[in-house]
Amino acid sequence: MYPLWPHSHESLDNSLALFAEGLGKLKAAQSVDIAEVIEQLKAAAEAARNLRSLVLSVKPNASWHSREEFDALVGRIQKISEARSRLLALAMELEVGSMVHRRASRVEQMEQLREQAVLELRIQAEPGEEPPILPGPEADQWIQWACALKEPDDAEALRALRSGFAALDDFIVNLEPDMWFAGTKAVV
Repeated sequence: MYPLWPHSHESLDNSLALFAEGLGKLKAAQSVDIAEVIEQLKAAAEAARNLRSLVLSVKPNASWHSREEFDALVGRIQKISEARSRLLALAMELEVGSMVHRRASRVEQMEQLREQAVLELRIQAEPGEEPPILPGPEADQWIQWACALKEPDDAEALRALRSGFAALDDFIVNLEPDMWFAGTKAVV
């Protein structure tokens, strides 16, 4: 997720705990340092603004009314972030791999399909709408997994691939498994 999330979330919780401690002392009619309590409230308000800003940067129309709703929203945003990361990891895997075939025209055709698949993955990973969920394993094993999919055993994964990732599906459908060399340049 974003690097500021854990710090901002922890900062809010810590600030609120200190502020609550000051309020507890007031409830018990104990003396408190008013300036310190005000600073604790300011720190909590600043941490809340930072978190709100981070949430709205990912989901601009988000709204919540309680801490439970907020925590659920943060969990949803984390899943969106993970889905985007998976898409970008696969795009990178496609970019660094290479293909070899006895016919140059076939490699050229597959290069075009690969470029379209990479573009599709990068566009779907952009902020804005929630990205579709990419079925399958992590990027370094994904192409081998996708090339092994078969109807009807893998119908659900194939349906998700076709409906959410048309260009990627087109690339995989046309890729012969022995053409692909992951992360290396093929030697002809």
